Amino acid sequence: MNRRSALKSLGVAGAAVTGTGVLGRVSAANPDRKYFAIQEAANEIREKQGRQAMLRFLEKKGIGYDTVRRPMVITEKDDDSVSTDEFDNVDGSPSDCDICLDFTLYTNSQNTIYTIDMEWTYDLEASDYGQQPDDGAALYYTDGCWDYYSNSLSETTYTSNYVTAEDDNNNDGIAYSVDDVSAGDGDNLYCGLNIEPIGDCTIDQREVFGQYMHTWTDVEVSSSFGVSFPAGISVSYSVDTEVGEQTTGTEGDGDTLMTLDQSEATLD
Repeated sequence: MNRRSALKSLGVAGAAVTGTGVLGRVSAANPDRKYFAIQEAANEIREKQGRQAMLRFLEKKGIGYDTVRRPMVITEKDDDSVSTDEFDNVDGSPSDCDICLDFTLYTNSQNTIYTIDMEWTYDLEASDYGQQPDDGAALYYTDGCWDYYSNSLSETTYTSNYVTAEDDNNNDGIAYSVDDVSAGDGDNLYCGLNIEPIGDCTIDQREVFGQYMHTWTDVEVSSSFGVSFPAGISVSYSVDTEVGEQTTGTEGDGDTLMTLDQSEATLD
């Protein structure tokens, strides 16, 4: 059984996937455990002091990373009220966005474990952003070039409040459901996935990807998410009804995938 199969056999329901306490207190004698201890501390700093403080902490600990910030902007209806029904990935700017996405790839000092991290905040003038069903997020990677770090879900992924890893039984990454109704204006939500390089791929070929999907409907419906390479995030619903969807994984031009590759995070 490979790591992907083992991870699938575990399921999500019995695992604790939280932004703090990824591994609890661990021994720094093991390089991998030391990395996860740094990761846990970084997530705690992020929740208390913000993203920039987290990145400064990673730098201090010798963690190599690269990061991009992209906007997901809500358009306005004709009556000038803010609509949650559509997004505009073209006209938004990272300094003025209603959903700001930060996508990061970082690695340990040996370049053996990599972490895909995506964080987002809601910054709206209107107070009624969240609509059912749940939104979705996904972290995934080039097939055959990466694998899950571990068959333990708690060592493989972490999330903030309002974000839950989904057991979507795929080989290319993990999808997450996002309770955007409960999340408030200014909350920073995030998810992360620990992976390792495999296969005969160049560092430029080893790409990682992040996507966010907003969904909305006027009827009672629940959603579940999956992800695959190269298709990206997918969604299914509990009832057959019309549900609005808008997906972003772009660099602001409405077309280009939000991506980084191994070379951009690897330490010299």
